[in-house]
Amino acid sequence: MRLALHLALALLASTTVSTSASAQVSPVPQFQGQAQEGFDTQPNGFNACFTSFGGAGQVCTVSGAGLLATSSWGFVCTMGAHSGGKFCGSATGPVQVTFTSNVHRFGGWFGTNSGGSDAHFDFYDANDQLISSELALFPNDCTWRWFGWQSCSAAIRRVVITGLTTPAGAFVDMDELQVDFTPPPTCNPGPLVYCTAGTSTAGCTASISASAQPRANFQTPCQISVTSVEGQRTGIVFYGLGALPQPWCSPGSSFLCVKSPTQRTLALGSGGTFGVCNGSISLDWNAFHLANPGGLGTPFYSGQKVYVQAWFRDPPACKTTTLSNALELVMQ
Repeated sequence: MRLALHLALALLASTTVSTSASAQVSPVPQFQGQAQEGFDTQPNGFNACFTSFGGAGQVCTVSGAGLLATSSWGFVCTMGAHSGGKFCGSATGPVQVTFTSNVHRFGGWFGTNSGGSDAHFDFYDANDQLISSELALFPNDCTWRWFGWQSCSAAIRRVVITGLTTPAGAFVDMDELQVDFTPPPTCNPGPLVYCTAGTSTAGCTASISASAQPRANFQTPCQISVTSVEGQRTGIVFYGLGALPQPWCSPGSSFLCVKSPTQRTLALGSGGTFGVCNGSISLDWNAFHLANPGGLGTPFYSGQKVYVQAWFRDPPACKTTTLSNALELVMQ
């Protein structure tokens, strides 16, 4: 039965199977990471550990000094580097990859030169709690195959790679490892609109949006826009670190969608025509924070959520204001 399975797998490129009940980790196609490890600069011979990813991690054997960086390794068959001059494998047991900071995507090229096949990839968080166990299926044919995963809600700090039927869990060869330290776009496809906008006394229902998820280092544009605002009104975009909703006032139709404490930004004019819903307000998220360091929630960090809403003057309404709907933004 096992032999039949391996013969079938030899016809496939690669297969991953998740054994995680929470499915926090999911397979991803080949990617170019923010840091790489190709093992070309690692010392020859057997070692216990290699400092890797430009100092952002270590690749080590779980036991013994059996980690080998080599250009060619023969056993049942002969493995050569996927690219460059060297690749890495262990002769004494499983390999663990540890990181000095959070990782959200991990992948590389894997294979084996042993008589066994397949491997477990166990992902752990900063508290050394198991996030997920992933099974990578590959035959023992000395052929490189890509395997990669992402973890959106829990950051990865350690990966243990164990051969499933290889001797002592060793001989899982690897090359061109890739990691990303920030959640990939597939984790956060875009700003999320939530809550319900109020209707002003002129019949305007303001709608808020953002051009992209903001970055914690303010390096990519993030423009907050509020449209369908009453013309010739003053409005303010504000944000907080928690979400509601709760009624804004009675008998109004608006909801407060951002939990206190909140941070006001700039008072802005809506333009447009008085009494018509053709006004708008716009905030450059990055410019505001660069000009006002020390605001609520700063310094921001990757994965942090921020909740954004706007209000504009509406003198006949309760509290003389009407509120837009709201946005959930996730720092990249």
